[in-house]
Amino acid sequence: MPYRVRFVPVLPVLMIVIGAAAAPLVAAGMFMAEMRAWQAVLGVVFWVVLVLWLVGSGIARLRRMARSRWTAFAVEPDGVRIGAGPGTPPRFFPWSDVDAIVRFDVPRVVRRAPMRHLGVSLRDGAPGGVAEFEQRLTAARERPDLRDTDRETLGHMVERLAGDAFPRDHAVSAYVRQRDWWLNRRALERALHDLAPGVPLVELGAGRPPHEWLDDRARLEQAAQVAQVDRSGD
Repeated sequence: MPYRVRFVPVLPVLMIVIGAAAAPLVAAGMFMAEMRAWQAVLGVVFWVVLVLWLVGSGIARLRRMARSRWTAFAVEPDGVRIGAGPGTPPRFFPWSDVDAIVRFDVPRVVRRAPMRHLGVSLRDGAPGGVAEFEQRLTAARERPDLRDTDRETLGHMVERLAGDAFPRDHAVSAYVRQRDWWLNRRALERALHDLAPGVPLVELGAGRPPHEWLDDRARLEQAAQVAQVDRSGD
């Protein structure tokens, strides 16, 4: 049977409510005479920034949920559906392109507990996968009109993909951070067994992030656009 995880908008709504409730108090404090000292002004600025962050972050998270039709992750008869992330739209991948479902951790700078993520690794030759990206890298590096700085950038990307630290076998082409929703591992495994018996659920630790190559792919797109603009200018 299918497995679908829906976003729970409790935290974003709570952030908006707290920010909206604190906004009148902060605004009132700005007009009090005793709040004109520089120490008080710094305090008011802090609370203004905090209120704007609460309301803005809450609205941004609700918009991502709405774009994803409130679905964070879904295993369906035809394929896998991944919810929207910051700056990325929701994605759908047919089973013919999916190699594995990957659960991985990303270390945090401050907190000890890593951030959990769930993503999709694609088969070789599938559009949007690592193999296709390497082919595009090779073609881009061989362009005679490519600038030296762009060629060095592409070479650095190739080295990262070929390095031992990169989990090539389970590199994810799309992923969603595990927040505002909860994963039922047993239900996910049952859904994979019923709908895609050949697709495993893979666990990766925080030392092998399988998603960083997507940043390189974005930089390649930018470099290709710059080269195209340069050619049109000539």
